[in-house]
Amino acid sequence: KSLERDLERVGNSLLSPPSSTDELLNLLERAEGLLSKVWQQPPKRLRRALLPVMKALIADDLLRSHDTSVQVVLASCFNELTRITAPDFTYPDELMKEIFRLFIISFKQLSCASNLNYSRSLKILETMAKVKSSLMLVDIDSDGLINEMFQLFLNHARSDHHSETFKYMEDIMNLVIQEIDSISTELLSLLLDSVRLGNKIDSPFSWNLGRRVFKKCGAKLRSYIQAAVKTMNLDVANYAEIVTSI
Repeated sequence: KSLERDLERVGNSLLSPPSSTDELLNLLERAEGLLSKVWQQPPKRLRRALLPVMKALIADDLLRSHDTSVQVVLASCFNELTRITAPDFTYPDELMKEIFRLFIISFKQLSCASNLNYSRSLKILETMAKVKSSLMLVDIDSDGLINEMFQLFLNHARSDHHSETFKYMEDIMNLVIQEIDSISTELLSLLLDSVRLGNKIDSPFSWNLGRRVFKKCGAKLRSYIQAAVKTMNLDVANYAEIVTSI
């Protein structure tokens, strides 16, 4: 009952958010901490207590904030909500697109482990991989956001990442490819660019991430690669051996 009461209080406070960024961050962090204590598929009484928070978080003033710290903490709150409600959608499709845009903004913080928002962004990545919330992105049919997310992962795969970070990225990419109805030319190009022969030296971690995705999803990607050879004059000799073997 204490958790329910606290959730209702912070939700009602967020419905009339403070104008001070520091005070807003403090309030969002309180919401984030409370949401992290809610287990998946909670009982009806606790679900009711979530409603004020869920309503407050989708206010235009919050969703349109340009403050990076606000965006990342807000993304973290939504991340907890997707965990709590998985596998169901938390919000309508158009709002889910806005939420995934915030997730992608948070993933940009993964480029530097010393970044103040790094650990929060890593938690969002971990949750997305473990509860498979990226399936929501497939279901709302947003190729643009999928491409942007893949590009970020491939750009930010680097030596100072923990092995778990690399694995979470790989798991998310594999799941999306396996579940998506069709692979767009742009998405295929992103994957192919990561495993160009020159990338093995220039961007070895991006190369390895792309190579592992091709290995795991070869059956799904085969027909698209074969089509690219014919329509785009793709020379598989310019890419990692895994592309040729597919």
